[in-house]
Amino acid sequence: MFNKKLLSLSISMIIGFSASHSFAQTNDAEGAEAIEEIIIRGVRSSVKSSLAIKQNAEQITDSIVAEDIGKLPDNSVAAALQRVTGVQITRLNGEASGVMVRGLPNVVTTMNGRNIFTTTGRGIALADIPADLLQRVDVKKSSSAQDIEGGIAGVIDVRLRRPFDFDDGLTVAGGLRGEYSDKADATDPIGSVTVNNNWSTGAGEFGAMLSVSYQDRQFMDQVNFVTAPDAVTITDPRSAPLNIPGQPSLIPPVAGAYYRHGDRNRTSTNLAVQWSPNETAQYYAEAFYVGYEQDSELNFWVPLPSWGGHVGYVGEYKDGTNVAQTFIRDNAPGTITSNQAFGNSSDTLQAAIGGEWTFENFTLKSDLAYTESTADNRSFILDLAFFAPRIIYDFSKDGSGASDVIIQNADGTPYDLSDVSQYELWQFFDQHSRQEGEDISWSTDVNYELADTGITSIDAGVRLSQRTAFNQAADTGGRGNISGARVPLTDFPGMESMTPNDLLDSVVNLNTSQWLTPDRDYIYDNRINIRTAMGYGPEEPEYKPELFFDNDEDNYAAYVKANYAFDVGSMPLDGQIGARVVQMDSTLRGTLATSVDGVTTYEQVAIDTSDTEVLPSVSARLALRDDLFLRAAAGMTVTRPNFADLNPATAYFQATETGFAQGTGGNPYLKSVESKNYDLSLEWYFSETSSLSAAIFYRDIDGYIQAYAAEEVKDGVEYFITRPQNTGAGSLEGVELAYTQFFDNLPGLWSGLGVQLNGTFIDGETESPEGEMQPLTNVSDESYNAILLYEIDQLSARLAYNWRSGWYDSFNAAGAQPGKSIVNKDTDSLDLSINYDINDNVTMTLDATNLLDSTYRNYFGGDSSADASLYPRDIIVRDRTVSLGVRFRL
Repeated sequence: MFNKKLLSLSISMIIGFSASHSFAQTNDAEGAEAIEEIIIRGVRSSVKSSLAIKQNAEQITDSIVAEDIGKLPDNSVAAALQRVTGVQITRLNGEASGVMVRGLPNVVTTMNGRNIFTTTGRGIALADIPADLLQRVDVKKSSSAQDIEGGIAGVIDVRLRRPFDFDDGLTVAGGLRGEYSDKADATDPIGSVTVNNNWSTGAGEFGAMLSVSYQDRQFMDQVNFVTAPDAVTITDPRSAPLNIPGQPSLIPPVAGAYYRHGDRNRTSTNLAVQWSPNETAQYYAEAFYVGYEQDSELNFWVPLPSWGGHVGYVGEYKDGTNVAQTFIRDNAPGTITSNQAFGNSSDTLQAAIGGEWTFENFTLKSDLAYTESTADNRSFILDLAFFAPRIIYDFSKDGSGASDVIIQNADGTPYDLSDVSQYELWQFFDQHSRQEGEDISWSTDVNYELADTGITSIDAGVRLSQRTAFNQAADTGGRGNISGARVPLTDFPGMESMTPNDLLDSVVNLNTSQWLTPDRDYIYDNRINIRTAMGYGPEEPEYKPELFFDNDEDNYAAYVKANYAFDVGSMPLDGQIGARVVQMDSTLRGTLATSVDGVTTYEQVAIDTSDTEVLPSVSARLALRDDLFLRAAAGMTVTRPNFADLNPATAYFQATETGFAQGTGGNPYLKSVESKNYDLSLEWYFSETSSLSAAIFYRDIDGYIQAYAAEEVKDGVEYFITRPQNTGAGSLEGVELAYTQFFDNLPGLWSGLGVQLNGTFIDGETESPEGEMQPLTNVSDESYNAILLYEIDQLSARLAYNWRSGWYDSFNAAGAQPGKSIVNKDTDSLDLSINYDINDNVTMTLDATNLLDSTYRNYFGGDSSADASLYPRDIIVRDRTVSLGVRFRL
């Protein structure tokens, strides 16, 4: 449970502090005329706008506002949102990727109020939207009947600029930066330009805008890993004595590391035109496009203490346990080095036309939008193998949790990992896929004005949409050499490549930090020759029926909402009460596989479903004083399963030297997740750029979807199959605290100082399919942001620290460890941004991320505080970046 005393104390402090501040304001009123006007600009302007949106919003909302074109210091929407109270992010491939609100990823993403998505997902990858193009981002944490349904956690609405947001005449603005990434040791360009023109004619006001953004980034993550241990009976007499006699030894079957690096670029375009023939009508047409390309590779190093069985002896156990610290093999065990080569691309386009018409007492809006998103993915993985005479495996070098090996020749001398003649082609994995998503939606909204008090207006509207999601994929799984002869690496001159030589050097001094792997471009370009050399046909792998789905969804929604305002005594009260009715008709098409006597047959199936939901919502805002508000909201939300989760088929993959027999499957009978949501907040705005707030929230969740793994038998083989399942009853509850202030009353240069502090404290759990209460995945119990702001004259700066506590990633992990979960440890980040105005038109910028060179860790277990050291999993070190640039506005 969250700390209710903390909440009570926080609310008391707000009321007490605001009362004393009000008294001070009264005493200072006589000298108010002598106070010089403070001009709000830059960072202050952004903070001022964000607080104004929060104060005046109908819902519980936090916002990010770009004070000018391209002035947000982050590269993407995902990166910018990590500063918002209650928002946590995940990181992948050198950038902020997933976004969660109050620990949950179930968020509706909209652009200019319209639903937008990437391929078969329910929302867009927010890392794909560059911050350069933003006007603002609203994070709506409570529901309204007017909002598109679909998110327990809320709605993230991305607002791009439109022509009428600019002053009259021609505006040209943009920027260019060079960003250096230290692990990748590369400098890449980031640039954007916006051209806008507004003009008056006899036919009314016109505006046209074009914004283009380009981002290129080479990145590198360094990863060291250990898999969950097997229970092994060791008979070799050289083994260290068992700490717990009669019990098996716990020894990881796989250990290793990899360098993940690649080159990613995004090109984004926002085109918009507006026309206002008179004061009562306005029309627009706009289009947003983002193209994404990434070529990447994982250079794997996989020592296998389990190759052919754990034939060796334990050199040392971890203190007081039967968990092996070191393991020694003298019988030429196999080791794999690998290159996993990936090529990914996607294109997303959303185009819309619409208008707004104002009459005497009502306003009509209508919008027609088309969204199309496609993605193509290609991967080819080649494993090499060598057999050294002796290997010493260390599963936690110097207690760091990082795996390490010492590889020796028979005479004890170091083994030469760069000797090409020792390697042979061992196995390959071949995969390609395509995803497509399309949506046509039309919405119309009406606002009817009634009176100044009581029911002040009625909002009503309808939304119709047709959505499709298509996926097909080919995946061979691991294919070993069946050519009948050894395929030495020397048969492919030019394939060999050496990795970098600085693996985790900021964490631990490893014996092996560099190794030979296949070259990415070589294996990508020579896939046919590799297939044939290993005994297979030259053709590309065929699409796998079990990975196919083709889904249609027709969505019909209507809402009505009454807005009210009246006084409670001397205190104004306003808010809304309404309901949204949603009908969803869907057809799920996929493939069911049936196996009889080892022969598998496939049948195309179609599953039709239809359901109707009524989603009520209510909110209220009570002005306790002109600057002090008590806000409450309640409502019901529904979240649809992801399209891929509904796939009725299961894909099975045979065991390889580096992995057990496993598979993934969908669940066409997944139900939507329903949640009853309650929010209460107290907000004090003691200046235009300063506020203090506290909020509590509660989510009563039914049927939350989480992935679970279990053993399934097919054709006599046991597979570890992961499927999504609806959980039982669950809840999410928590507290959010936020404080923002600029210290204008400090003397001299100190008057430019400001701070933003926020913290979120959450407790979330749900009932597993077996009836056991478990934590909600992805939910951190605590997260904090501490941001130091400074702005005076031409200089502005931001130093931002972000921290979140550990969280559960998944349950039912393989292995013999007592806990069956994967648990992530605390993570943090420190970023810096500095801007200096050369003049009114030109600004120099300096930005840096990950200044602390923070390390990401997770582990197997979850039953004991000792699990992190006994069963480590991943250690990840990421790039630190520094960028220098110039921004202009003409």
